[in-house]
Amino acid sequence: MPVTMGLSHIAVSLPDGTLTPDWRSAFFDFYGGIFGWTEIENGARSDRFTVAIGGSCYLNIRERQEPMACTEYEHFGLVVESTDDVERLWAQVNAVCTDVDDIRHRPGGTQAFKFLHMLPLTMEIQYFPGDAATASPRPWQRSGS
Repeated sequence: MPVTMGLSHIAVSLPDGTLTPDWRSAFFDFYGGIFGWTEIENGARSDRFTVAIGGSCYLNIRERQEPMACTEYEHFGLVVESTDDVERLWAQVNAVCTDVDDIRHRPGGTQAFKFLHMLPLTMEIQYFPGDAATASPRPWQRSGS
């Protein structure tokens, strides 16, 4: 049976006219400055762009006449390497954004927080004890799964 290797990309849509040079600049000032995200130039157009967000994962942002609508639940999560990373990123995000949750501390050392900024999807920053790059069990996995 095939086994997936991980998430490749996330696609989001914004209202037509959103992706102005000023919006793109503000996007990369925030996400590039805090998270190190960079634009993937290949295929960039005035109504879309693609952003390298870590590893082989990217974010595709596109204008649409009927953009996506999200509730407070829809989100995507990014794993970081340490609790120090969670706390540093929280401080940086909280200094700019008004819609930032407090850091949640879970049993076993897991930490996370969510925020919403410029994108329709909420983003969750997460730390799981152990090496995030390995296939070690996560809190939601049973042994042997």
